[in-house]
Amino acid sequence: MKRKLRWISLVIPGLFFLISPVNPGFHSHDVSELAAVVDPPFLYVDPGWADSVMQGMTLDDKIAQMIMVQAYSNQDASHVEQILHLVEKEKVGGIIFFGGGPVRQAHMTNQLQGASSVPLLIAMDAEWGLDFRLDSVIKYPRQMMLGAIRDNDLIYRMGKDMGRQLTDLGVHMNFTPVADINNNPDNPVINTRSFGEERDNVSEKVRAIFTGLQSENILVTAKHFPGHGDTDVDSHLDLPVLNFDRERLDSIELYPFATAIKSGLTGIMVGHLHVPALDNRENRPTTLSASAVHELLQEEMGFAGLIVTDAMSMKGVTNHFEPGDAEVEAVLAGNDIILMPSDVNKAIARIKRAVRKGDIREEQIDASCRKILLAKTWVGLNDYHPVNTDQLAARLNARKYLPLQHNLAKNAITLVKCKEGLLPLMHLENIQMATLNLGVSESTPFTSYLDLYHTADHYYYRHPQEYPADTILKRNLLKYNTLIVSLYYTRSFGNNFDIPPEVSEFLNSIDFDGDLIVNLFGYPYALNVLGKLDNADAIMVSYTRDMYNQQFAAQGIFGGTSITGRLPVSAGADYPAGTGIITRGDIRLRYGCPEAVSMNFDSLLVMEEIINNAIFNKAMPGCQLFIARKGEVIWNKSYGYHTYLKRQPVHNDHLYDLASITKIASTIPAIMKLQDEKRFSIDNTLGNYFKELDTTDMGPLKIRDILTHQAGLKAWIPFYTSTLEPLDTAQTLFNIGFNYTYPYKLGPVAYANRNIVYREGVYSKEYSVEYPLQVAENLYLRGDYRDSIYNTIMQTPLENKEYRYSDLGYYYLYKMVENITDTLFYPYSWFNFYAPLGAETLGFLPLNRFDSNRIVPTENDMIFRRQLIRGHVHDPGAAMLGGICGHAGLFSNANDLAKLMQMYLNQGTYGGKKYIDSATLSEFTRCQFCDVENRRALGFDRPITDEEDAGPACNEASEVSYGHTGFTGTMVWMDPKYDLLYIFLSNRVHPDQYNPKLISLNVRTEIQKMIYRSIEEE
Repeated sequence: MKRKLRWISLVIPGLFFLISPVNPGFHSHDVSELAAVVDPPFLYVDPGWADSVMQGMTLDDKIAQMIMVQAYSNQDASHVEQILHLVEKEKVGGIIFFGGGPVRQAHMTNQLQGASSVPLLIAMDAEWGLDFRLDSVIKYPRQMMLGAIRDNDLIYRMGKDMGRQLTDLGVHMNFTPVADINNNPDNPVINTRSFGEERDNVSEKVRAIFTGLQSENILVTAKHFPGHGDTDVDSHLDLPVLNFDRERLDSIELYPFATAIKSGLTGIMVGHLHVPALDNRENRPTTLSASAVHELLQEEMGFAGLIVTDAMSMKGVTNHFEPGDAEVEAVLAGNDIILMPSDVNKAIARIKRAVRKGDIREEQIDASCRKILLAKTWVGLNDYHPVNTDQLAARLNARKYLPLQHNLAKNAITLVKCKEGLLPLMHLENIQMATLNLGVSESTPFTSYLDLYHTADHYYYRHPQEYPADTILKRNLLKYNTLIVSLYYTRSFGNNFDIPPEVSEFLNSIDFDGDLIVNLFGYPYALNVLGKLDNADAIMVSYTRDMYNQQFAAQGIFGGTSITGRLPVSAGADYPAGTGIITRGDIRLRYGCPEAVSMNFDSLLVMEEIINNAIFNKAMPGCQLFIARKGEVIWNKSYGYHTYLKRQPVHNDHLYDLASITKIASTIPAIMKLQDEKRFSIDNTLGNYFKELDTTDMGPLKIRDILTHQAGLKAWIPFYTSTLEPLDTAQTLFNIGFNYTYPYKLGPVAYANRNIVYREGVYSKEYSVEYPLQVAENLYLRGDYRDSIYNTIMQTPLENKEYRYSDLGYYYLYKMVENITDTLFYPYSWFNFYAPLGAETLGFLPLNRFDSNRIVPTENDMIFRRQLIRGHVHDPGAAMLGGICGHAGLFSNANDLAKLMQMYLNQGTYGGKKYIDSATLSEFTRCQFCDVENRRALGFDRPITDEEDAGPACNEASEVSYGHTGFTGTMVWMDPKYDLLYIFLSNRVHPDQYNPKLISLNVRTEIQKMIYRSIEEE
């Protein structure tokens, strides 16, 4: 369908000049009709400044505005002087910066701008951000990885963020996006710089990224016109030839450029390509072809923006044209900016001579110069200000850019093959997992993040000769049912992507009976090198071994995030472009950053000041801090040491004694589950489950009252004192410490060691049938003493039925679970909760499963057990029951405890499995007796909201929040209003339990305050 010619008018003082007639005869073929071409936005600026500048320019000055020269911020003073000469004497119009650092470049930019009579147009070819050329800046993915992302809004936002960073650095023009369709896997220069091989995907990504850049007033150039994708020669080294007819060019190579022009593209870079269908003169690059630039690009395609040559110093030009002559040809072809001429003086002189001879019309020079000045107006150079170098590096690397970096990596991960139902991995309780990591020799972010979900055995082989022999491999793998083989080879192209030939043979020879997942930290083309991989049950492409790619590949495997990527290029016949299996996500905790969930990182840093102060003041030797919001873990860190001797730092995989958090992490989930199964009722009494209590005061006690601590039970009974002699001295010493009537360093400890001894026959140093209850290392309690404990509880008179915190009811509740289920309490909790959650460190009796060095010690108990307590429960009563009870005994690291707590926040669901009915959970977490000033829920603690700093939580916690604290210095708190989870684990009872500083300094609640105060409005 034809339309009238559209003429772009440029008003030059004393002259009305017409350029770029739009020819309706563009051979669109598969390209959509171009009736909606949008002019570049810089053509609509107020032309006053541009016109006034041009009035004072000579012909030389105007030609010089068309010249852009290269500069480096990492070279010596002589280089700077050379560029200054070109700016001051030759008056070049622009600078393209290459290697260096951001601060150095900013200083050099200010120096050059100060020397220029007309503000310089500063450019970079920051194709995937400043990192393309500079050090110490944010790194974004290459285009091919971006091509895997389905959500083009992320690409737009990347362009926008890149634009902000470029503006901060004083850069006005970015020689991107690459609009080449890489339909030749052997392309030696474009390859991963392209969004892929599908023209629509490439076109959409090109539009998204340049629209984002231009929204920040950054000029762009789509490149390399008319299309450098299907070449096997690097134009830096020679002149590539595209032997395609016009129909093919229109439907493939030109398509992304045509669609970009329709969307208001500000610039196009012309590549050094020989395309006989456009210009059949021998060795004629499209850069120097009026047929390609003026007739096709300007007239037929209607492009009115800036046209820039590729670097004129490249051999695609210099092998065939002399310096100066080439630049004249480039101007004649219709280019506005001549990039990096080999000889600036000669280029300006030859162009001027061509104008004087009439070969080039001066009106054309005027039009290009004015277009450049209008573009300079659009980017703000008419009101030039030097680059602000204050905190420049911090601004360029600001944390506000982090969520997008995460999202780009997360959304690119591509699953090209997957056995139905394999990913994300489910039923963690049944998985025994190993990883083979080829190309690395030590732990990687990928394996570390896998361990956050499920412990695996990791094997690392950097070189092929290290790979295990077939028999060894088979023997090692017999104990596993899930194997993840990861390849850390990320060369983008050439030399088989640096994948040794032995790798393919090794991978295809793996004979594994379980589920085999192959994960490639490389680009899709590398799959061609790896062979058929018929033995693989799943194949993932994770693109690069950058930290974020490794992080989200692991999260995708376990459903922390979904896998949504699609192949941007074909990887052999089996995996064509567009292949991509989508998996479920957000079924488990994901790991990200505060900014992703509207939390201020700087505000959160105050938490570390509180922690460091607490450690300095010996409120605790160390701790773990865990924060998640909206299911995203934004803080999982360890601080300090196991003890004040500072010999062993705390790590995230180390375990703490959870103390009373055991109540809501073992007993409460068990009885909620039993209530869902109608095997238990919260409104029953203890007597309903223990017939031996029928004739005691405890029989009529309601479970609801016990869980809200208003059943009249005594707060605590020091059972261990009855095992010591003399009894009265032991009891007195306990009372002294318990009531904090003595200073932190108790004087009577030495007296106790001299005078208090264990009663005859109560303890043994060795395990036996008669002495089965281990209370500490080399200390076993007589088995029948368990009955003594329960008899003591039954015989202890009840007190007034008002709120009084008590552990005693939990001695019965965990036994109640065992009676109902006919299963021991720990196995019941393990198989119903901890194992399927993947909470492998959460459990009782940690020394049975973990090395003692991973367990943070609690008290150096000088009264009862007379040793440093490490791996045995701190609570004496729970210890005397063998380490398992309903109120104490659990150990965990913060990350694994969080899985159970997040299940609560998720209304009973985690990892795609329903653990507890949401109605049951709502009942157990609500305040039961607020009308009688009892804040407690069923097992859970609740905040005090009407009194300053009076409850277990800070005043910022909402009234619907709930959680629990523990005597050893632990705390968990969940707030559904803010979808917030907070965990704090410490051993404040080291070296002894009489240290009140963690409480007096309000460490846990002060940290919690900072968490709430970091939440920003959304």
